[in-house]
Amino acid sequence: MNDLEERVFGQFPDETWVYPGHGDDTTLGVERRHLGEWRQRGW
Repeated sequence: MNDLEERVFGQFPDETWVYPGHGDDTTLGVERRHLGEWRQRGW
């Protein structure tokens, strides 16, 4: 998670599109609000 936050969320603006390979395409802005939840899950 630290690496993901630093290298992706810390480097690119919320408008950046991501194509995760599972689920729907999204933007970093949409996913950023889930970072705390992901940490709680141990991801």
